[in-house]
Amino acid sequence: MSVQGKYKHLQDDSKITAIGHLFRGVGNKQWAINLDFSGKKSKSVRFGAIPTLARRRVLNPTKVNKRAGVPVEVTISNAQHWQQGKLQDCAAYFKAPKGSDKKQNCFISTESGQSVYIPQLELARVLFYHDQFMARLSLQHNALAEDFFLDFSDGPKVFVREGAEYPIYYFNREDNRRFLSWVLMDVDARKSFESISSNLLLNATRRGNYDQWNFGFKPPPLTGVKLGMTGWSDRDSGTFIVWEIHSLELLPSTIQGEVNFFHPKYERKVGGKPTKPGKPKGKPPEENELNDDEPSDADKASVTLRSELVKITFREPFVTNRIPANLKPVKNSKGDGDREILGNELSANEKEESGNLPGGAWNNLDDQTDDAHLYLSKFHSFLEMVGYLESSHNCTVLKKNIVKLPRLNEGKKHWLLDTENPRCLVVIELTLNGESITLLEIDTSDGAASLSTMMLKVGFSGWLENNLGRIKMGIMKKSLGWPTDIFKENVDADKISGIPHPKSKHFGSLKSEEIEPWAQRFVNWMLR
Repeated sequence: MSVQGKYKHLQDDSKITAIGHLFRGVGNKQWAINLDFSGKKSKSVRFGAIPTLARRRVLNPTKVNKRAGVPVEVTISNAQHWQQGKLQDCAAYFKAPKGSDKKQNCFISTESGQSVYIPQLELARVLFYHDQFMARLSLQHNALAEDFFLDFSDGPKVFVREGAEYPIYYFNREDNRRFLSWVLMDVDARKSFESISSNLLLNATRRGNYDQWNFGFKPPPLTGVKLGMTGWSDRDSGTFIVWEIHSLELLPSTIQGEVNFFHPKYERKVGGKPTKPGKPKGKPPEENELNDDEPSDADKASVTLRSELVKITFREPFVTNRIPANLKPVKNSKGDGDREILGNELSANEKEESGNLPGGAWNNLDDQTDDAHLYLSKFHSFLEMVGYLESSHNCTVLKKNIVKLPRLNEGKKHWLLDTENPRCLVVIELTLNGESITLLEIDTSDGAASLSTMMLKVGFSGWLENNLGRIKMGIMKKSLGWPTDIFKENVDADKISGIPHPKSKHFGSLKSEEIEPWAQRFVNWMLR
C-alpha cells in the first residue's frame, strides 16, 4: 500500500526554488537540509526526504503538476572527467527564479554541446537516494560494511548482519535488492557511495551550535549512461542549469551471476492454499500528515509514501533472490491486502526506540530494465514439454517470448510470493500441420493460483501481439486468471482451451516422465 504524504510544517503546493546546505545541531545524529520555496519562504526537512527533493518540484501538492523546465539528454563519456564548479558559475542559473543555493557544488558536462551544470546532490539522489535509509547510511563512515557481509565464493551472496537497520520490506522488493546489490558489489558504485561520507568528514564546518556541509561526492565513471533531465537554458552563454534528473539509463555493472540475499528474518511459508484477503479493519485515510520532528516506532508497520519516480535501467541486468533462513509451515497463505489500517499521522523519519508514530517510507525507484529473459528458467518444465512437441510431434516453434506481468493498483500478484521477483508470462507460437497455435503460460511456481496453460488456435503475430498489453492487464484484473472475454473478441470459442498441468507435489516442477504425457495432451487438443 502506498499513500500520499503531506508535511505538517509546510504549506500546500510548496514549490522548491533552492536546495541548500545540510546542517545539524552539535550533538545531534540526524542531518537536515535547507530549502527555499516560491514566495521567498525558507524551511528545512530531514535529509531522509532527499528521494523527493528536486528543484521546481512541488511538496504537499493539491493537484497533479507537470515536470518543470525544458528537457536535455546527456550520454556520459566519463563522469569522473567532468569539471566541478558552483551553481553561481552558470549563467542560466540567473535567468530563472532562484534561491540561496548559488554556492552548492555541481558537475559540468559538455557532452551535449553546451555546458550543463548538474548539482552534485541531484546526481547522487538518482544514483543512491531511493529511500531515506540509504540516505542515512551514506552519511556514516563504513556503514555498508557494518550492515552487510559479502561473499563471492560459489556465486555472489549478501548477508544482512543481525541488527542491520535497513528495513526488511526494502529487501523484499526485487528492484530495491538489485540496486542495493549494485551499490554493494560494483566497485565503482561502492567507491562513489562511500566518497559521500568521506567528503562530509573532510568538508563539514562548524558555525556556532551547528555543523554545516555543502554536499559533495565523487561520481562513478558512468560511461555510456544516458541522463534524462529538465532545467533552464541560457542561449547567449550556452549554459544549462539542471533542476531535476528523471531517468538514468544503461547503468553499467560488474556483477556476474545471480545475487542471493540472506536475512536473519527471512522465512518462507510452505504448504496450504492461497486464500482471499480479509477485509481491512477500518478505512485508510485519503492522505497522511508527515511529522518531520518525530522518529518512527520500530514496532509499528510502515507504509510506502508516494513520490515522483526515477526511471532506472541496467545495461547488463542480473537476478537477485531472497534465501529464507527458516521454513514456516502454514495452512493457507493470504493474497493481496493489508489488514492493518494506520492513523493519518506518520513519521517521515527513521525508526528509533523512542518513536511513537508509524513510519512512512519513501521509494522513488522505477526499475524498467529489460530483464524478463533472466526469468525464463522458471519455466523449465513447460519449455521441456514444448521441446517434446518439436522432437516427437512435428511441431515447429516460430516464436518464444517472455514478458513481465504488470502491477495492478496496489496489488502484489505481479511478484512471486516466495521470492518477490517479477511474475512472468511466456508466449510460444508454433505450427502443426500448417496450423498456427499460440500457448500462453504464467509462472505460478509460488502456488498463488492454479492455472492451466492457455492454448489458442491462432498465430500470435497480429491481433494477439497487438493486444498483449490488454491481455496482461486482464490477467491481473482476473487475479491471475485468463481474460477469455478478450480472447473471444477475435478468436472463436472452439479455438480457445485451457490445458491443465499434470498434478505435482511441487509447484512449477515436474518429473521427466510426466512431461511427455503432458505434451500428448496438447497434441490431442491441437488435432481435434
